[in-house]
Amino acid sequence: MENGSPQGNAGVEPEGERDPLEELVHVSKNGTPGEFRLDERGAVVGISSFEDLLELINPVGRWNVATLMLCCLAAFIFPFQTITYQFLGSTPEYWCHVPALTSANWTQDQIRNLAIPIHSNDTDEKNCKFYNYNYTKAVELGYEAAMENPDSISIGDGSPIYCQSRDFNISHYSLTLVAEWDLVCERRAIYSTTQSASQIGILLGALIFGYCMDEFGRRPVILMCTVLCLLFSLGAAASPGVTLYIILRIAVSFFNVGFYTGCFVQVMELCSVTQRSSVGSLGGMPWSLGYMVVPGIAYVVRPWRWLQVMYSLPTISLFSTYWFLPESPRWLISQGRHEEAVEIFSRAAKVNGRVLPPSEALVKSLQKIAPSQKATKPEKPSRRLLSILKHFVVLLTKKEHRVKILVNYFCWCAVSMVYYGVSLNSGNLSTDPYLYMLLGGLVEIPSYFTEWFLICRLGRRNGLMICYAICGISISAVAILLAEEDEVSYGFLMFFSLTGKMAINMAFGIVYVYSAELFPTRYRTLAVGQSSMMARVGSIASPYVNDILGAAITWGPSLLFSVMSVAAAALCLLLPETRDSITEEQAAPSGKQDSSGSVQVQRKNANSNEAFEAD
Repeated sequence: MENGSPQGNAGVEPEGERDPLEELVHVSKNGTPGEFRLDERGAVVGISSFEDLLELINPVGRWNVATLMLCCLAAFIFPFQTITYQFLGSTPEYWCHVPALTSANWTQDQIRNLAIPIHSNDTDEKNCKFYNYNYTKAVELGYEAAMENPDSISIGDGSPIYCQSRDFNISHYSLTLVAEWDLVCERRAIYSTTQSASQIGILLGALIFGYCMDEFGRRPVILMCTVLCLLFSLGAAASPGVTLYIILRIAVSFFNVGFYTGCFVQVMELCSVTQRSSVGSLGGMPWSLGYMVVPGIAYVVRPWRWLQVMYSLPTISLFSTYWFLPESPRWLISQGRHEEAVEIFSRAAKVNGRVLPPSEALVKSLQKIAPSQKATKPEKPSRRLLSILKHFVVLLTKKEHRVKILVNYFCWCAVSMVYYGVSLNSGNLSTDPYLYMLLGGLVEIPSYFTEWFLICRLGRRNGLMICYAICGISISAVAILLAEEDEVSYGFLMFFSLTGKMAINMAFGIVYVYSAELFPTRYRTLAVGQSSMMARVGSIASPYVNDILGAAITWGPSLLFSVMSVAAAALCLLLPETRDSITEEQAAPSGKQDSSGSVQVQRKNANSNEAFEAD
């Protein structure tokens, strides 16, 4: 049976002389109508996987590239709500507020000279304490007399005591949320929570939106999250208090990860098997570009509320997804919505200059790829919950996977804590935060190519160990330099810190690939999902490490990050290498056996597609 040829069956070549798929691809590449052979059910011969359909429309065509670029917008915008807390909450110089002296119109220099132990070596005393004086009496005596005879106004021995509020020097940073809500000294943990809130939102979003996208589709989730992210982000700029601000920050990151994850999944589902490695490895570049834009916006716009608005507005560009981003054809096929999938492929083929078989034949082909499944009787809620709990801990109960998953948990926690900790540690390094952030994004660009080279040449385990080790050594050098009493060059601090940043960024990329290969298909999504949750534990902890431990011991955060990196490198020795191993889906036969029992592969990467579908 044949379509598009007046010669009927005469145009059909004998079976075995010509690969049907090669014929279809050949016709499409020339862009001219030709012969499409159909089987007895009316389906196109040679279309037996999603990758076959991608080849028909050209996986590197204009439509595919345009969709990829549109989805890259989400990765570019993602840092604007994720790594901005040190600019929104830049901490100006501050000292104890002395109401009596302020009301008497004393200058800031006069107040600091009399009340603040500015010559103390204790940072806490300089910023969070003032002398225990009778400041009402000091006003009566006047500045000169009080300075000449401080014993006359002392209460007890006049030793420094903690104050209840602070004054801020906003001449450089303008008004930040730290200055507006007094998030220093005993309230410093609240400032750290403004960053942890974004990571909590990411954790919740990762748990929920994966299910939502599988249930309702990628496109509706992306559209909903885009609108709500913008609204909550603008709402955060108008927050009257820090508690509401933290709640809104959680909501912003929650919906932020929704549209980011949706776009990432959309891209990966439109990639062919051979494209996934490169797109997955190099797909982080839009994030790095957005990372570099973050300090540029903060340098121009200083008041934190307006800065929050400026970080929110780029989300509007994602509204274009309403008109230009289709639903994932792969998801539509899995849901049995074959006609909609064919319609999307038809539009893509038209843009790419390809010719497709008739829609009816493609629908029948899709029905063969993903036949409708019979409805199953729903489980009782209690049994369903028990089943979910058993599945959640199954990797810990299996001896062959227990060590791998535990090491995986630590590696993900370490890589996320160190990445965010080093990225946002400019305050403890006393470096220019704008320059540090810009260079931090810049060094990520070559790291993606280096990461690609490492895992291809040295393997996953060795590449990951090297990245952790380089990071540990570099950040330990930072800790040593900070521990030195003599002044050190900011250039050295910047060099070692950014070297560690580049190494941990490579480790972040490798750990994704490595984790997916360590576990069989039936547990892969579970393992990566649980490991990602542990990564959020690390990123939630990182601002507290920087702000609280860093305030007590300047070199403390760098030492902790170094120890975590070295420990992760050592634990990798317990893991197997996966670069040259044959996974269960690759080992499954994809063709007929010859007389010697060897497998004849009929379609390249067919089983890779099956594994991807199963995930």
